[in-house]
Amino acid sequence: MTLELKDLLLEKPVTLIYWELGGDFNKIFSFFERDTELRSLNALEEIYSWFNALQVKNFIAGVKNIEKIKEINEILKKLPIEKRREIFVIYISPELKTLDTRESFLYSANLVVNEKDLSEMDRIYEKAKTFWLNLYKPYYQTWERILKEEG
Repeated sequence: MTLELKDLLLEKPVTLIYWELGGDFNKIFSFFERDTELRSLNALEEIYSWFNALQVKNFIAGVKNIEKIKEINEILKKLPIEKRREIFVIYISPELKTLDTRESFLYSANLVVNEKDLSEMDRIYEKAKTFWLNLYKPYYQTWERILKEEG
């Protein structure tokens, strides 16, 4: 999907999806629509226009192989670190182990999911989101304190 005027006028953050796998991802990820608007990418080259124009809260990539994850990470590395830190990155592939922290670290993701576990995606996401919020809570508290002292 190419970025259009209606996208630029969105009032909620975006969950951006790049999907190579089978199935209807709109059904799988409908729970994201509580807090975000779902939008899909037709090509990886569209990432920059979306990330620069909108507040992307989640980025989900459903890929067939790990090589595509490495390609996506090369693109994401070019984002400003402050912007990248705010994006919850989820990789889904038949080659990944669900909730594997080692693979999450290895692929610079907040969450990795095996394709076969997508029926439990909402529960898996909530578990991972809670983990990351607890992990980064001291960082965000410190950052807020620094901003208040400077401001």
